[in-house]
Amino acid sequence: MTFTQYRIDRGGVDRLLFLMHGYTAEQHHLASYVPLVDPDERFTAIAPRGPFDMPDGDGAGWWHIDLETFEQDTSQFVPSLERLEEFVAAEADAAGVPLERCIVGGFSQGGYLALALAGKADAPRYAGVWAICCGLPPSDVIDVDLSTGDGRPVLYQWGTKDGFIGPDQPKEVIAALESGGWDLRHHAYDMAHSQTIEMMVDARDWLAGVL
Repeated sequence: MTFTQYRIDRGGVDRLLFLMHGYTAEQHHLASYVPLVDPDERFTAIAPRGPFDMPDGDGAGWWHIDLETFEQDTSQFVPSLERLEEFVAAEADAAGVPLERCIVGGFSQGGYLALALAGKADAPRYAGVWAICCGLPPSDVIDVDLSTGDGRPVLYQWGTKDGFIGPDQPKEVIAALESGGWDLRHHAYDMAHSQTIEMMVDARDWLAGVL
């Protein structure tokens, strides 16, 4: 399975970092932070573009959201997740890198997908998970089990002024990851549904200790 993608290829490395963007963004979004979060160039970064283009062609998503009512078509979640899982596996295989040396990460919709990749039934043992400004994957469309952390690293970051996910979803994510045995690092930031340089500096410190 292929996606339009943006790559930052570090020749000869044996670690992959997959970065999934949020709704209305595109494949360059999180990839633009890679020089900051991976200054030692330890990872090849691969950032796929979501399968649903915005009507104006500027940006994409992984499932549709009505930006006036914020109603979400979560029926598209599982098909996007399955395509993404195939994509990650194919890219890792082509690079000769085992999935156990791959980190899956994402912002907003991409964060939900990263958690779902790690927690779906029979999920590979990815090296780590980086989830930003998201909640747990919707339980009405997919059964996600995050109880198999076994000490693997996960970074969760969110904004205290994030009106999209509210105050309860971060609590649920943290509780699930803590009870699931993950080596959890979590940070809250004085921001809305966005990213800050402070956040990326924390991500750099976390990523340097993975693998």
